Amino acid sequence: MKKAFRYIFPIILAGILACSGAKDNRVLEKIPVKKIKQKVNEQFKKIESLEAEGTIAFDSPDMSNSGYIELSLRKPDSIFFKIEGPFGIDIAAALITREDFVYYNVQENKVIMGPTTNINIGAILRIKVSFDELINSFSGSFYFPDEDRDSIDAASENNSYILQVKKDYGKKKYLIDPGTYSVNNYSVFNNKGKIILDVSYSKFEAESTSEGTVYFPDRITIHRPDAKQTVWLYYESKEINKENLSFKIKYPASAKIVHWN
Repeated sequence: MKKAFRYIFPIILAGILACSGAKDNRVLEKIPVKKIKQKVNEQFKKIESLEAEGTIAFDSPDMSNSGYIELSLRKPDSIFFKIEGPFGIDIAAALITREDFVYYNVQENKVIMGPTTNINIGAILRIKVSFDELINSFSGSFYFPDEDRDSIDAASENNSYILQVKKDYGKKKYLIDPGTYSVNNYSVFNNKGKIILDVSYSKFEAESTSEGTVYFPDRITIHRPDAKQTVWLYYESKEINKENLSFKIKYPASAKIVHWN
């Protein structure tokens, strides 16, 4: 179980989103990419913090298992999460801020501390991800900057608008619900056009905030085709924009402390 849960973190943190609408090929009204980004960014701004609890289930060629997750985050600078295995056995916990992080591996009774860099996050969570990508993923919201190509109209697929972002390694593709402007599917492709990560969201719930209604997914499915790994994250309870969130990570005095640069 120790080895299996080590790989839950990279799969979950990769990303984040959802498949909610009927999958037909109806052509949507043409709309500028810039307007879609503005609408998605409006949803992003409505979520300032999140406290949630739920369950994790995963399946791979080696084994299947499930666990429990607690999560707290506050934009733009703090994330805390803890994963427990069956019978309430702690697996690992992490507190990551924009400046530094503390990661506690319960199984090894080891604490790792250091500055929050892409390299360090990638090492402890075993996925190459920036702090902003991490916090966006857990909050189920994305922010898109303006670009020169925003003057063109967005294409449509599976009753959703499409946004594609080119990367050195390939591209990222987002499917966006035309009614709520929530990202309902997120895929990563390599330079050969092969999907290396696919994340879908479902069970969107309308949540009221001081900034208006925001749609948040209670179900997240993450699939890595190359590794034949699938993770299901089910939020059983959540509170958006809760005040006075606590961000503390506890570990025993006997834990081995390791400092990274």
